[in-house]
Amino acid sequence: MSYEIKQTFASPLYGNLVLEAGTNRLLAGVGHNAHRAWTFPLNTPRGLNVIQEYSFDHPFHNGIFVGQGNVRQGERMANFWAPAFDWRQAANPAFQHLGQLKYGEPPRMAVQADGVVFTYNTVWNDEVGQPMLNEARTIRISSTEDATVCDVTSAKTAAYGPVGFGNTKFGTIGARVQPQLLPVLGGQIIGAKDGELRRGTADEVASAKACDAVAYENELPALGRFGLCLMIRDNTASTNRQGPWFIRDYGMAMFNATMTESISLAEGATWTTTLRVAAYDGALTWERVQAWGHEI
Repeated sequence: MSYEIKQTFASPLYGNLVLEAGTNRLLAGVGHNAHRAWTFPLNTPRGLNVIQEYSFDHPFHNGIFVGQGNVRQGERMANFWAPAFDWRQAANPAFQHLGQLKYGEPPRMAVQADGVVFTYNTVWNDEVGQPMLNEARTIRISSTEDATVCDVTSAKTAAYGPVGFGNTKFGTIGARVQPQLLPVLGGQIIGAKDGELRRGTADEVASAKACDAVAYENELPALGRFGLCLMIRDNTASTNRQGPWFIRDYGMAMFNATMTESISLAEGATWTTTLRVAAYDGALTWERVQAWGHEI
């Protein structure tokens, strides 16, 4: 498979589209603003998008993204979940002490034989602009015959002293799911574990439950069946690859390593997490989960 990047504007700062070379199959888009970098869209092989760039009620849920609340460095605390310009929930602790991301350079883009890789080197600063940690983030887009795959890796380094990531429901890597896949429109959420696929609502099959993979899937008139599948590929703070998952019927799908416990980094240490998201056509099977779970 070969790939190419097309810029949506004259500058790569405003977003890039990833295509299969020769076929013009649009796989995904990758870009960033002052708040975060994210992936949107992410298309199935038939060209059906499976994620939402943002929703009316949560405009900071951006496609496939990284976010983290309750980050502490020394006596300082900052939230990197909602943007600093969000004013709607001033009394909510998650909307206080809002941190700032600083990109020292434009993202590096590399077209490789096995996919396209975007690399962001970012400083996470507190609300007054003082550095708390460094993050190296890679977004890798690739394709198979039956799926488009997005791997997001976030490596956070305590470069300015020890860092703590407190227990919170706001983290770590996830996706805002396309509304057409949601239960309100007849979709199902799937929790896959040990060869079994459980189908139902978020609380029934996936949220806060051990799952090898979580998916949203629906069959719609004229569009047929399609969905997205999420798998945890790495978490250096734990050997657990079955969660924790924060999954909601309204389309918030997060691998949240800090949902049940906090994580501490000594100065100079790095915490690395990776989430894989596959956009697929047809029905999910355990065999497909296994295939996508291996290196692509």
